[in-house]
Order: sequence, then structure tokens, then C-alpha cells
Amino acid sequence: MRALVRSVLLFLLVTFVASPLQAQKKARRDPAKISLEELAEYGNASIGEVIRRARPEFLAPPSFSPGDAVVTGVQGVVVYVGTQMLDANALGIYKASDLKEVRYYKPTNALSPHMAGNAYVIQLVLKDLAKP
Repeated sequence: MRALVRSVLLFLLVTFVASPLQAQKKARRDPAKISLEELAEYGNASIGEVIRRARPEFLAPPSFSPGDAVVTGVQGVVVYVGTQMLDANALGIYKASDLKEVRYYKPTNALSPHMAGNAYVIQLVLKDLAKP
């Protein structure tokens, strides 16, 4: 009986000690960025599909009634590739394998590449194709 109790206690102790280690192994994903490692999971899928699966909130920012755009000045979602501003159709052109990362900025974020700061921005950062 004592051997059984010891075995059970030892098992519980090992399980208790190992559980935080397992939790630490999971990479925490940045809610405002899709990293190169995460993009690699999607291969040649379009970036639009990747965003719909990985961060759907990038494409559906908090909704406003039609009049709110006039009051708040928020224009919706714009896409940047480098310094070039594009519409959301660009998300179907680029592949996950073409990108180094995808960044998401809210209108109030001062780091946003959108000069007026009045839109949600999805910024596509291309891989440096000159490097092997």
C-alpha cells in the first residue's frame, strides 16, 4: 500500500513540476504582428487567407455606424507594402512565403505608417529577395 501511495505522490509531483515547463514552450503570439515563424506555417497561402485564419480582427476592426466615420475620422483598413498605400485587394496578391512579417496598427498608434493616423493599417513587410 505504501509503495502505491509513494508512486502516486511521485507521479503527481513530477506532473506538477513539468506542467509549467510545458506552458512555457508555447510561443505567445503578438496580437499586433504575424511573425516570420507563424507565416511559415501557411506556406504559399495568400496573406488575406492567413489573416482571416490567424488574426481575423485585423480585417474587422471595431465597427462604426456610417455616420461615425465623419465624426471620428476613422477611414477603415488600409494596406501598406513598404511606403506604398494599397487597398485591401493587395491581400490576395501577396503570399505568406513572400513576407517577413505582417504588422497591424490602430488609428491611435503613433508608429503607424499612415501619415494622417486615421485608419487601421495592415503593413506587409516583404522578405529581402536579394539575399539567398
